[in-house]
Amino acid sequence: MFMNLKQFKYVLTLARSESFAKAADSLNISQPSLSQYVKKIEQQLGVELFDRTGGTVRLTDAGRIYIEAGRKILDLERQMYGQFNDLAEYKTGSIVVGTSPYRCAAMMPLVAKQFQTQYPGMYIVVEEMTSQELIDNAAHGQFDLCLTMLPLDERKFCYEKITEEELILVVPSDYPPLPAVHLADRKYPAIDTGVIDHQPMIMITENQWMQQALDQIAVDYRLSFRRAAVVKSLEAQIAMVRAGVGMALLPSGIERFCAPGEVTCYSFAQQLPKREVVVMWQKERCLNQVTQDLIGTMKKILW
Repeated sequence: MFMNLKQFKYVLTLARSESFAKAADSLNISQPSLSQYVKKIEQQLGVELFDRTGGTVRLTDAGRIYIEAGRKILDLERQMYGQFNDLAEYKTGSIVVGTSPYRCAAMMPLVAKQFQTQYPGMYIVVEEMTSQELIDNAAHGQFDLCLTMLPLDERKFCYEKITEEELILVVPSDYPPLPAVHLADRKYPAIDTGVIDHQPMIMITENQWMQQALDQIAVDYRLSFRRAAVVKSLEAQIAMVRAGVGMALLPSGIERFCAPGEVTCYSFAQQLPKREVVVMWQKERCLNQVTQDLIGTMKKILW
């Protein structure tokens, strides 16, 4: 039995939903139809793809093998069409780029505009995910390219550095000016880390890089902060700062989301870690010319 894309789509959707009802709703079919379809696939394969006991629907070992094989088939199909596009002189087609919601909004519009100028018949498909989701899905070949941060598993991925993001302090515009000096290698007037001790901070969830960086700064410089709010995204942090709730540690570039005068930005006099932004791809993937040109566009615009 050969796998077809419709079968794989049904099984993958059910695996993600862990519910026949949710999967059927997502696929716009009835729950009994989906159940019968999956059962037919299992009968044809001679194995059970899902464990239906205990009121939940979870992949069996055979199901995980099926999903993994399906992802490889889809990846091979994408590479095949990429080669077809080479032969067609890149007149039509798309490139799938995985990235975070923040970078999608802050970086990809400029990249997409330049790419459209260079290849007017092609377009970029942007898949927005969390950092961990990006790594997991990139490993399965879901993207042609992925815009993310170091470190990466260099056994699995190749990458090129795109830019560095300086850690900056962003404060509401109505805050009194902080004592700062001008340093040649800093983007904004530089303050000492001690200035932010005991200040109200807009924090982000603890498993994210920016919050881990703030926690490490607190340890390294013996600082403590008042928690003004906790949010899940950089965009929500900057919105809180604009509203005057508190200050926040954010990556340079976030100011693109603000109108002039809405916030005040400061660099730090100390050498804080920088976020190294890279574009990566699977090691076994052969990049066609149009994908290489897109990487060049990213480096030119974002560096």
